[in-house]
Amino acid sequence: MQPNQTGKKGFESLTKNLFLINGLTALAYAFILPVMSTFLVDHLNAPPVYIAIYSVGFAVSGLIFSQWFGQLADKGRSKKQLFLLSLSSIFLSAVAFYNTSQIWQALLIGLVLMGAGHASIPQLLAMIRVHAVASGKDSARLNSKMRSAVSIVWIVGPPSAFILIDKFGFKFNFVLSAIITLFVFAFSLARLPAFKVLPPVASSLQEKPLITGRVCLLGAAIFFSNAANSIYITAMPLYLIREMETPVYLPGLLLGITSVFEIPVMLVSAALCRKYGKYNLMLFGYACAIIFYALFQIVSETYMFLLVQLFNGLFFGIFIGLAITIVQDAMPDRVGFASAFYSNVMRLGMMAGVSLVGLVAQLSSFKLALFGCLGCAVLAALLMLAAWRLESIQVASA
Repeated sequence: MQPNQTGKKGFESLTKNLFLINGLTALAYAFILPVMSTFLVDHLNAPPVYIAIYSVGFAVSGLIFSQWFGQLADKGRSKKQLFLLSLSSIFLSAVAFYNTSQIWQALLIGLVLMGAGHASIPQLLAMIRVHAVASGKDSARLNSKMRSAVSIVWIVGPPSAFILIDKFGFKFNFVLSAIITLFVFAFSLARLPAFKVLPPVASSLQEKPLITGRVCLLGAAIFFSNAANSIYITAMPLYLIREMETPVYLPGLLLGITSVFEIPVMLVSAALCRKYGKYNLMLFGYACAIIFYALFQIVSETYMFLLVQLFNGLFFGIFIGLAITIVQDAMPDRVGFASAFYSNVMRLGMMAGVSLVGLVAQLSSFKLALFGCLGCAVLAALLMLAAWRLESIQVASA
């Protein structure tokens, strides 16, 4: 796509198409991912250890496919074609899970098909970035708008997935996921441009390292940010229900309220970024995270648990609204690689967070595991500050 090929009307049309595709792709995932542990243990009668085996296999496979597809995109392959290939893998995963009766089959599907399907996420992020740059629009604002589609879907998607399983069984979910994916495939094929960009000149690739020191710092900050969020999401329900003996509905209510705060913050983060600067805003978000995780260790009343979610919504809304843009800005010539890099460090952070909860809770308690959130938030803030300082030094010396 060339900048002069996309007028205002064309920009708005393509933006709406990407928003719809982004949300529906997330919805297709929402009928599979949240219920997978239950599917493995209850439907396939697998020991709980297979949840970890499946999760690690799927995550590692997703890392490999995402990075590979990102490199192909940066070499000039059509992002649309790579995205359609990923969608095909999601569709085949749903069909395969529908016919699965053995645990080894589920592991194989997760390793091969779901891993390739995960590459759809960074390819979508890369297409959104190319669309923003080609149209001369604010990429941070567009990224935030697109991410809000995923947040909206995930407010209703996972609860609906479990309700449908209770009413109709797992196979119904897999059929729904396959139908949604098939629609997204057809819609994308008809409505999306190729998103094919010329690869960088070979000499420029040789002059610049693939991952700079600043990118490493940003990646580490994002890793610890998502690790903190994953620890919270994993440990919080069990901490409240088992250790605090709160009503069973409270964890779900807290997650829903956080999303209510998160979405508007995400949508205005781009405007705030232009006014206050991306790093200032990110550090404010980390300050909110530190306050939230510290208060969560202290409060004990239901209304207080609800009120402190404001800080969590501020943190995650800012983080998820700006982090991808900051990484892409750090690697402007490698949008595909940058998007895959962001997606992969997010996934690694999630894996680390979930693993830490299991280890600490096994040895002590879920309350102690939640202290990991606070530690990760502090580390993320320090790493983001270091990345900011390094960028300032590089700009000053240029």
